[in-house]
Amino acid sequence: TNDIGNNVPKVDLKENIKTYLALERAIEKELISSSMSVTSGGLGIALAKASVGGMLGCKVDMNNLPGNAMIIDAKLFSESQGRILVSVTSKNVASFEKLIKIIPHLKLGQVTKDGKFTITEGKTKIVDSNVKKLYISYHSFSEKMK
Repeated sequence: TNDIGNNVPKVDLKENIKTYLALERAIEKELISSSMSVTSGGLGIALAKASVGGMLGCKVDMNNLPGNAMIIDAKLFSESQGRILVSVTSKNVASFEKLIKIIPHLKLGQVTKDGKFTITEGKTKIVDSNVKKLYISYHSFSEKMK
């Protein structure tokens, strides 16, 4: 039997529209500092792109990430549909959380100004790098693709 159909990410339009409408309201109220759709490469790549885009670091813990993924590779690189990575300043957190309480969400960590890019799973360090290294790696790869 051909089992490839079971590995294709599924889209739940009813659930996703709730997310997109809540995000739209948060943007209209100017509660979000940045947002990025979690697509190709999953959450790990979205975190890296967001950090490089703002040249800011992050400290993220994947320990409480919901879902069926048990291994860290699946948590970081799953291409599940309908997920959006957002950053919110501390002064907007309470208003943002009130607005999105109707949709599944999770605080993964925090944006840092120290340029460090750290992803942990509980007490285990998974990624310990910095934004400059990510920037250089990303742009050297982009240059090779031209």
